[in-house]
Amino acid sequence: MMSLFSEQQMQRISHTVAELSSEQLAWLGGYLSALSQQGQAQGAPVLSEASQARKATVLYGTQTGNSKTLAEKLYIALRELGIDARLQNMLDYRTAQLKKEQQLFVVISTHGNGEPPDEALGFFKFIHSDRAPLLDDLQYSVLALGDASYEAYCQAGIDLDERLQALGAKSLQPRSDCDVDFQAAAAQWQTSLLNRLRRDLQRPLTSFQAANSVQAETGQSYSQDNPFRAEVIDVVELTTDTSAKHVYHIELALEDSGLSYQPGDILGVQFDNDAQLVNAIIEQAGLNADEPVRVGDTELNLREAFSGRLEIRNLNRRQLKAYAEQADIMIDLDGDALQGFLYHADLLDLLQLYPASMTAQQLVDLLRPLQARQYSIASSLEAHPDEVHLLVKHVQYAFNERRHHGLASTALAGISAGESVSVFVKPNPGFKLPEDDDTPIIMIGSGTGIAPFRSFLHEREMRGIQGNSWLFFGEQHFASDFLYQTEWQAFLSNNTLEKIDLAFSRDQQEKIYVQHRLQEKSTELYHWIERGACLYVCGSMQGLGEDVHQALIEIIAKEGGVSLDEAAHQLDELKITRRYQRDVY
Repeated sequence: MMSLFSEQQMQRISHTVAELSSEQLAWLGGYLSALSQQGQAQGAPVLSEASQARKATVLYGTQTGNSKTLAEKLYIALRELGIDARLQNMLDYRTAQLKKEQQLFVVISTHGNGEPPDEALGFFKFIHSDRAPLLDDLQYSVLALGDASYEAYCQAGIDLDERLQALGAKSLQPRSDCDVDFQAAAAQWQTSLLNRLRRDLQRPLTSFQAANSVQAETGQSYSQDNPFRAEVIDVVELTTDTSAKHVYHIELALEDSGLSYQPGDILGVQFDNDAQLVNAIIEQAGLNADEPVRVGDTELNLREAFSGRLEIRNLNRRQLKAYAEQADIMIDLDGDALQGFLYHADLLDLLQLYPASMTAQQLVDLLRPLQARQYSIASSLEAHPDEVHLLVKHVQYAFNERRHHGLASTALAGISAGESVSVFVKPNPGFKLPEDDDTPIIMIGSGTGIAPFRSFLHEREMRGIQGNSWLFFGEQHFASDFLYQTEWQAFLSNNTLEKIDLAFSRDQQEKIYVQHRLQEKSTELYHWIERGACLYVCGSMQGLGEDVHQALIEIIAKEGGVSLDEAAHQLDELKITRRYQRDVY
């Protein structure tokens, strides 16, 4: 049988599709299907009159990239449906366009204490200002991402939803609030939204949309659901015996994985729950370890569910409330007591301190899926080919008269060269080196928050970038806790690092922290900011993040001769323009 295509056409087709991702191939399949159905030999699909009038914008605000990924999937599905859709980051969105929008679909994450992502701050300021227009002709829907461990769960999405309604917009699909295991809820929101739009357009479900609804993937793609087994190359404890902490530098091999990362990205690390803790929970609950339960669509026994499928070390407010209602008991916690309990307690603590009779399935249904632990990458692929390095503090503390240990940090602290670890790379687009190598950078971190700055400086060294770099680092003691000391000295010697300021809080009677060093160098620091420097902060939100943020406001106010409110506004502008980036947790 004669081929439908000439040899030259087949070569062009083969060359083109070989460069496409699975999502691009899926979109192309739908595009060609639409062409075929309408009998067009060339050009874009001819839309119906109703479809030609239907426009939509998919808008996203992201801190670590999850919102962008979900927004891209929705954009592809809308285009295939025949809707004239466009995809935009809130950072680049022209707010004057808002009053012209017909349909607006927003995917937004919550950052910090209920705040929108830094790149979405400008949009949020505009929409909550007096300049925001009435939106009586707008239809919209919001997909909100968050973490139920925090009090301000999905607050950015809630605020946006309420503000759009207040401006007169009509909700086309109710807001969906998604926890850290957002995939199923996000897919359900998208499917419901597409079904609503499809009914309005009187369009049938195409083969592409059916495949897209289950997010079929082809090819090798490592993720939390499909991690790569990385061999441990080396483990070195960086703190000394006199330190109150145990901090480890860990090197993993990525050879033959195809995995890549950029400075500032995150490595997800997966481990099963500790068998001793699993056994103690089952015994405390008075349950049978072999009893069958369902986790999602999977049936397995209780021990298997607690071991590898469910989060048993962390609790949140919603789980505590559901447990109390299910067991019909009173849990008398509020304010600081509640916050302290949720920060320290695991499932065993809950069962011991507030015992209740529950079935295995009832207990399983309260729990979230087991999540990978995330670490800022401490290496550069340019400097460390086929490797990824981590900086890990062994988490351990006393609560409820027993010793608690971090899941991944305990496993990594006890791991040896030659063993393997399940890992995947998580892009972190909100924490990246400036595109212009001549841009000065100011790096501020404490403890293991120094990790991404090691990555930054190794990258800059390999690219031959000298000077224009200033590091602020804080820990407890110089003698026992100066992480990567010899490397910072080497960077200073070859001028990869221009300046370094240190704060060791316990080496003198008065505690000195990183924010105090910033204040001491306020004039020079302000001069660097005026020169166009980018600011980077990595560490704890409640400690370092908040204190450094306030110090920067005070420095800008003092050195710039403006009010604290104006200084806060200027710092927000640095966020919006990506000159102030934070990786705080």
